[in-house]
Amino acid sequence: MRFYRIKQFWWAISSYFKDIDNEYIDRYLDDHEKLLFDKLKIGDKHHCVRVSKDSLEIYEKLLAKVEHIDKDQLAKAALLHDIGKAERPLNFIEKSVVVILHKITKGKIRRYENIKILDIYYNHPKKGVDMLLHYGYSEEFLQVIRLHHSKKVIDNPMLNIVIESDNKN
Repeated sequence: MRFYRIKQFWWAISSYFKDIDNEYIDRYLDDHEKLLFDKLKIGDKHHCVRVSKDSLEIYEKLLAKVEHIDKDQLAKAALLHDIGKAERPLNFIEKSVVVILHKITKGKIRRYENIKILDIYYNHPKKGVDMLLHYGYSEEFLQVIRLHHSKKVIDNPMLNIVIESDNKN
């Protein structure tokens, strides 16, 4: 787990977008979604692209079991799963401090959610749903945004794919 966090930190400080990332985003997001996505920090954008691409790889491996899932909706949901962070993007130092404090306090720091950076860190899934609620997304799609950090087993294959991919990235 330590090495994973170091890798995440490295990705955050070294992330840059390539034309192929923009082409990928253009393929799955429409104009209003791209406006929201552009409010994310580069490291978060890069993370969302990795989660989306990995989600599609998982989808391909499970195709017989998940063929009812709309592949484009899966890619879009994975791209937008952290969109709530766009309300107040955390820089990589703020995020690193929160992650360390969360680990040291075993999550007890959550009680200070009135501090904006903690509010964004812990509540970005709800904020993301609030941002997307009026655009006509399905409940299954919004559930991916709302519950992508859930530890409960939920009967939503699209959500489970995004959770697995998010945990890898």
